Amino acid sequence: MSQAQKKSHLYEVDLMRACIILGVICVHVLSSFNVRTPDGSWMDVSSGILMMTFHFTREAFMFITGLVLFYTYYDRPFTAGSFWKKRFLLIAIPYIAWTAIYILFQGTFLKGFEWTAPCLVHTFLTSLATANQYFLYFLLVSMQLYLVFPLMVRWLRRSNRYHLVIAVVAFFIEVGIMIWNQASLQFVNVYQLPGWLRVLVRYRDRDLLTYEFWFIAGAMFAIYYPRLKAWATAHGRLLFWTWVGMWCLLCGIYFINRDVFHLTGGRIVDTLQPVMVPYSLAVALVLWRIGLGWQARRARGLMPRASRFIRFFGSVSFGIFLIHPIALRFVELLADRIHAPLPVQYAMLPVWIALTYVSSGVAAYLIGKIPYVGYIVGEKTGWPKSLTRKAASSAAG
Repeated sequence: MSQAQKKSHLYEVDLMRACIILGVICVHVLSSFNVRTPDGSWMDVSSGILMMTFHFTREAFMFITGLVLFYTYYDRPFTAGSFWKKRFLLIAIPYIAWTAIYILFQGTFLKGFEWTAPCLVHTFLTSLATANQYFLYFLLVSMQLYLVFPLMVRWLRRSNRYHLVIAVVAFFIEVGIMIWNQASLQFVNVYQLPGWLRVLVRYRDRDLLTYEFWFIAGAMFAIYYPRLKAWATAHGRLLFWTWVGMWCLLCGIYFINRDVFHLTGGRIVDTLQPVMVPYSLAVALVLWRIGLGWQARRARGLMPRASRFIRFFGSVSFGIFLIHPIALRFVELLADRIHAPLPVQYAMLPVWIALTYVSSGVAAYLIGKIPYVGYIVGEKTGWPKSLTRKAASSAAG
């Protein structure tokens, strides 16, 4: 067995996944609540700052995607064909399935939804091309990464003397893209652009180049993992206080966006803005450092219950990501039945977050256990071998 095949499981990434998907749900629950708050109220401001606080999730997801891919493949031989066959099968099936599921689900509560075959086919094909159903942009971006991944591996192997330069340049390019988005692209009237350019600008948040730094950063962490792990283990406090400083900067940017630039709505807390690059990196590093600490304790047999909780939600995080929009819809309906003042609704947000998180996790786990259906949540589940052998023997008899 080769050295690459003996690589240990990155338990610390399980914790990162569990925390990141919880952050995703926090953002979406806060967003649904924030539309009810009066502009400028303390609830509006505090929920806006909380949304920005948790808006690291998109970038962090891209980061660990790159990290795990390069950790798995960088130092072992593989062919592009075998890689594409394995990876595209695991993500294309959920992408197609959940596009259809979301369309049918929305049709049950959207007024005026057309259930005619031509409308359904058009909506389905358009959604596949643009990933405009809920949050499937992540799957579309991941497929773009899979497409170029073999070339990225070859490029980074050949340019190993310049990895630091590549990472620094990628960081500043990322910041430049975010500046361009915040200062210009978000104000463009896409309907005045040519068709092809309209698509590129309108759907820029699901373009691989928008997140180029995060995949390169993930690659660098995978390549130099032991060295960076030793450094992070020795500098946990530095990472924590760096995050605190970044969070203070984030709060300042929130008020600048609102009171100086006079941005409104989602533009204030947009994840595609320059401050989110260093902030999201700081959060990802802190979560990684916490994960390293947890893994060290887990390896010594400590925190068994917490470890089971973390491993469970880390293992079903992909399914939670896909299922939670539906779970959140039912949670919103439940919350609407509680006619309480806004401050009480605000105080209940942790309950709705926990309910969405846990119900989505349980649903993802149960779906993942269903033979073949489990593919839609990223689980390769076939019929049990004992059942297969029993069926074969019955047929032979």
